[in-house]
Amino acid sequence: MDIPVEDIFSAALGLIFTDDLRNQHGDPGSSVIYKSKSYGDMELRLNDPAGEDSRKLFSHYLWNAGVQMAEYVGEERGEWSVEGEKVLELGAGTGLAGIVCALAEAEVVVISDYPAPEILANIDVNVNKNVPQPHRSRTSVKGHEWGVFTDGFSTTYANSFGRIVAADCLWMPYEHRALAQSMFHFLSHEDEARVWVIAGFHTGRAKLAPFFDVVVEEGLEVESIWERDVDGHEREWMAERDGGKEDVTGRKRWLVVAVLKRKRRDGG
Repeated sequence: MDIPVEDIFSAALGLIFTDDLRNQHGDPGSSVIYKSKSYGDMELRLNDPAGEDSRKLFSHYLWNAGVQMAEYVGEERGEWSVEGEKVLELGAGTGLAGIVCALAEAEVVVISDYPAPEILANIDVNVNKNVPQPHRSRTSVKGHEWGVFTDGFSTTYANSFGRIVAADCLWMPYEHRALAQSMFHFLSHEDEARVWVIAGFHTGRAKLAPFFDVVVEEGLEVESIWERDVDGHEREWMAERDGGKEDVTGRKRWLVVAVLKRKRRDGG
């Protein structure tokens, strides 16, 4: 049976954010099409969660933060280049960011999400559909529960990745520390290794802002951080705006973008 294609949109964020300011696209079990200027149309199937635990992860939508990550890596490149890098995507959802990293000539790409079989199987479908050889042989899908490092994947790939990407993973404050620990665990010790984080404010600025304090406690530092709106305008990051009474409609137009790295060693 054909899966319905629910949304078709361009890689330009100004076209994705329509008047109703949607932060997510598609419905469980449907598909969306991401139109990349560099790589053409990508059909992404959305997960149909098998249980309440999986549904609470909201991996069955494509979120605007993931689209922005794909835009940076696939279209802007430059400082967002992943060519020749080993890349890990955390909290992948549809796997879009990791897929674009693979197409953008990363040396190795691991696309990871919570180890629920239906979530990982859905990412596998999207990878197989959108990543041709030879890129496919360098791309894998792995289950990873943030903050848990006793499994084979976590022990094998510790400190292995020069780039880690995470899109719209900050809306659960109770998971901030585990996420930060995973970033620290997998990030390479190379001086140029970086974590790229993008998140939307749709659940409220107060829910995601503490993450940037937690990462410091867990051995990382914020190299740069800013906000970007639907039209590509940028402004300084603020943990709180308008005395905590930020307009709900207005905040949905913005994303926070951050670049993290390991703390420098003493004398480094």
